[in-house]
Amino acid sequence: MTPQSAGRRARPLPGRSAGRQAGVAVITALLVVAIATVLAVAIAWHTNLDLRRTAGLMAWDQAREYAQFAEALAMESLGEQLQGKATYDRSTDQGARAGLSITQGEQSLAGGYADLQGRFNLNNLVTGRGQPDKLVVRQFRRLIGAVASLHPELGIGPAETEIIVESTVDWIDPDSNADFNGAEDDYYTSQPEPYRAANGWFTSVSEFRAVRGVTPEIFEALRPQLAALPVGRQHTVINFNTASVPVLMSLGDNVSVENARHWVEDSLKKPVEDVQLVAEGLIDPAMVPYIGYSSRYFELTGVVSIGTYRLDLYSLLEWDGQAAKVRLRRFGVMEAAAPEQTALEVNADEAGRMSVSPTHE
Repeated sequence: MTPQSAGRRARPLPGRSAGRQAGVAVITALLVVAIATVLAVAIAWHTNLDLRRTAGLMAWDQAREYAQFAEALAMESLGEQLQGKATYDRSTDQGARAGLSITQGEQSLAGGYADLQGRFNLNNLVTGRGQPDKLVVRQFRRLIGAVASLHPELGIGPAETEIIVESTVDWIDPDSNADFNGAEDDYYTSQPEPYRAANGWFTSVSEFRAVRGVTPEIFEALRPQLAALPVGRQHTVINFNTASVPVLMSLGDNVSVENARHWVEDSLKKPVEDVQLVAEGLIDPAMVPYIGYSSRYFELTGVVSIGTYRLDLYSLLEWDGQAAKVRLRRFGVMEAAAPEQTALEVNADEAGRMSVSPTHE
C-alpha cells in the first residue's frame, strides 16, 4: 500500500460530513426552542402571579372599604337605637344580628352587630387594683355550673370548675403567685408548647382557650357566654334585657333554668327596667349593682365577598351616650374561592322596621 492510497482512504466522504452538520443544526435548533419555551413559560407564570397579586391587593382594599362602610352603618343604627333611650331590648338585638346586607354585582356584605353586655365580661374578675372581685368570681363559678348543667356531656364537675375559675383569675392578676387550683408561668412553660400567662386583661375571648383546664369542648360551650370588654373605673354591667339563659342563671344561687327562660320570654315582650320587680328573692342582692338595662359595647361581625375573595371582619363598638366609636378592629385573612354562603334578604315595612330572612342560593 502506497502513502497516496492510504491518504485517499482516510479522507471522509462528503455525504457523511453533511449529515453530521445537519444533526448538529437540528440539536441546536431544538435547544434554542426549548430555552425560548422555558423563558416564555417563566414570563407567563410571573405575569400571572403579578396579575393575581394585584387582583388580591385591589380586592383587599375594596373589602376594607366595605368593612369600614359596615362600621359606619352599624354606628348609625346604634345611634338610632340608643339615643335618648334607657334600655336596649332583646328583640332589637336579635334583629341587629343580621341587619347588614349589601349586594352589588360580585361584591357583597353580610353581617350585623350584637350586644356584648348580655355576656359575662372576663375582665370583671379582677378589679383595677389587681385584686379578685370575689362577687364576680362567684358569678363566674355559677356561670360555668349553668353551662355544665346544660351540657352534661362536657363532664365539668366542681374540681374542674375550680381549676378554670382560679386559673382565669391568675391569668389576669398582675402577680406570678398561683392560687391553690390556679396556674401561672411555672405551669404553662412546662407544657409541650410552652407559653406564659398574660398577667393582664383579656383583649379577646380566644385567649381564654389558653387558660388551664379549658379544653376545646369547654371553650366552645362557654364562648357564646363570654366577652372581653375594656376595663374602666367601674365594672361593666350585665344587660338583663339581652343576657342569655346561662348568664341569667349566674346572677344568683336560686335562679333555675326555668326562671331564666321565663325572663328571656318576658324581656322579648317588654324590656325590664327594675330587676327587683321581676326577680326578687332569686337574684343575689349583692349582684344588683352589676345589672343594667342598656348597653355600651357591641360587636360587629360579617363577611365581605369581592368576586372569589372573602374577608371576615370584627369590630368592637362603644356607645358613649352621644355617638358610637370603634374601640378595636380586626380583619381576617383574605381567602380565595369563598364557600357557599347564605344570602340575607332585608325588607322594611312602612314604619321603617327592618326584617331579615335567609335566602339559600
